[in-house]
Amino acid sequence: MVAIFAGALLSAAFEPFALWFLAPISYAIFFTLLKKSKRPIFTAFLFGFTSNAIILYWTGTYVGAIPWILLSILQSAFYLPLGYIAKKVNNIFWLIPASLVLEEVRARFPFQGFGWTRIAFSQVAAPYAHLVAFGGVALLTFATLLLAYLLIVFAHGRKKIIVLAGIFSIIVLPDLLPKSDSPQFSMQVLGIQGNTPERGLNFNERARAVFDLHLAATYKFAGEKKFDLIVWPENAVDIDPFTNADVGRDLKRLAIKMGTPVIVGAVLNSRGAIENASIMYSTKGVVDSIYIKRHITPFGEYMPLRSIAKVVSPYAALVNDFSAGKERIVHRVCRYNLGPIICFELIDDGLVRDMAIHSGALIVQTNSATFAGTSESAQQLQITRLRAIEHSRYILSVSTVGISALIDNNGAVQEISEENRADYINGKLEISNYLTFSDRIGGAAPLIVIFISIAFALLARKIKWIAK
Repeated sequence: MVAIFAGALLSAAFEPFALWFLAPISYAIFFTLLKKSKRPIFTAFLFGFTSNAIILYWTGTYVGAIPWILLSILQSAFYLPLGYIAKKVNNIFWLIPASLVLEEVRARFPFQGFGWTRIAFSQVAAPYAHLVAFGGVALLTFATLLLAYLLIVFAHGRKKIIVLAGIFSIIVLPDLLPKSDSPQFSMQVLGIQGNTPERGLNFNERARAVFDLHLAATYKFAGEKKFDLIVWPENAVDIDPFTNADVGRDLKRLAIKMGTPVIVGAVLNSRGAIENASIMYSTKGVVDSIYIKRHITPFGEYMPLRSIAKVVSPYAALVNDFSAGKERIVHRVCRYNLGPIICFELIDDGLVRDMAIHSGALIVQTNSATFAGTSESAQQLQITRLRAIEHSRYILSVSTVGISALIDNNGAVQEISEENRADYINGKLEISNYLTFSDRIGGAAPLIVIFISIAFALLARKIKWIAK
């Protein structure tokens, strides 16, 4: 029961509650419980299953409980080694590098990983969230787990003054670190949240209606105003504009009439495969650039283990396999590069970093219609805000049904839309070429953080800060 309680506490650090401080508290309880439990492996499973099942409950909204439960079980498997390690070590601190390693593996494996419930993604509102700009997601996770360890040591009554100083340092001092450089240029952007005729898995069965809603919303919300850029979300154009003359003509007219580049999210099938694309039309109505989504969604845009998946859920047969893009393409607006990120790509550390390094701002195009009415979109906003801090980039995130938002390079929301209605984002997208320390060290960051966590474990043993 305590493991279930701790898992539930961790889930409350994520949206819809977003109580960041519950993450270190939950891990303090969990690590303590692992050392005391007679069945630590089972305890680890209960903790992992409870937290993931609650956080990811939205995954079963339209496909049923079985895929949701199986996903939660798969995620829980990455907690099992913690139970085994707890049996073998005296110092609880060793559970921290182990947790970091397992979380990094989970973000990459299987099927290119699913890191939606990584600890750091719950910490965007924490005072120390800015650490992500220095060591990426791994460093922020490490700080959260280190805080949990200090809570355990404090509860054991050891070196309370020093421990309190350590807790104070983690919570307060990172907020005093230098923030991101000021952007050098800004452009006026309009993000269109056109809504859909219906939600759920069948949102795109009336693809023309979705397109028409976004077209009408653009003319309505833009009015006579002048913008530097208009952005539509993922799946706003589910009719290939290169094979459908009417759709292609309407997009061309829109860009010309507005005198504004228009970036749309489209599904293409005219290039020999089904592709999820971000397309930019110039002010002359000409296609300037096409980015093809590189990290496609398992079980959503392609079906691994299809024969088994069909047994688990009848919806598996409805999934057509998309083809993944092979190269980075950025859209160029007002002489500046804008990096497109399409929905699921947001949880891919390397891909987001690659786009951020080669662009002055990020454009996230997403479609939340499949999970409308759940906390999925709010959780995605948490991740988006953290990415803004990590890479010191303004981000315009546009969704079909919401939440759409304009986020500054310190993770603060500048503009936000209401969900499940036609709405828009109108604001200044600031441009910066500044590279954070996290971007400079790149993919080495997790390894460096894990090495540091091991060094801390050895130090804790040396000075006998051992919570048993």
